[in-house]
Amino acid sequence: MRPSVKAFLLMAVAATLMLPASASAQRTKFDGLRQCERYGGLQFRKQNPAFRRFMIDRSSVSEDKYVDQVGMQFVSTIYHGKATYEAAAGPKPVRFICLHAGFRRGPVFVHTLPE
Repeated sequence: MRPSVKAFLLMAVAATLMLPASASAQRTKFDGLRQCERYGGLQFRKQNPAFRRFMIDRSSVSEDKYVDQVGMQFVSTIYHGKATYEAAAGPKPVRFICLHAGFRRGPVFVHTLPE
């Protein structure tokens, strides 16, 4: 194999190895909210068989950086705001809180309160 082809292949492999690191650095608040919606949906479905969906109103969300332990659980961000909780009775406006442990660990707690 020629040295220029070998160098090109080496650079291609190095670039491929660097991609996951740069992709994880570009996470946004909306990625965290999407994780909270999914986690909340799974949690609410376990509690209520008539549950249909949980949608966060992204325009109303506040984000508080926390970076500490809550009990035995690490929390890095607290998201709170308005959402819609839909079950058999129809959609209801609610307030939500989501304790998020970072993008690798994801949400650890999602709770809603009637508005």
